[in-house]
Amino acid sequence: MDINSLTNYIPLTKSTIYSMVSRNQIPYRKIGKKLIFNKEDINNWIDKGGRKNTIEENLPTFKL
Repeated sequence: MDINSLTNYIPLTKSTIYSMVSRNQIPYRKIGKKLIFNKEDINNWIDKGGRKNTIEENLPTFKL
């Protein structure tokens, strides 16, 4: 999805999305100068309450 499609999919303005991208708060990819949003990534992001995974969340846990 491009940013226009994303604003139709979720109730955020373009300026809010750009701000979230600049703070790395929403999953996105960049192709050249164009922002691309994967629908599955956005759905997972929404399911997690609008939080991206941090590096710590991706690390395995060990029980001692």
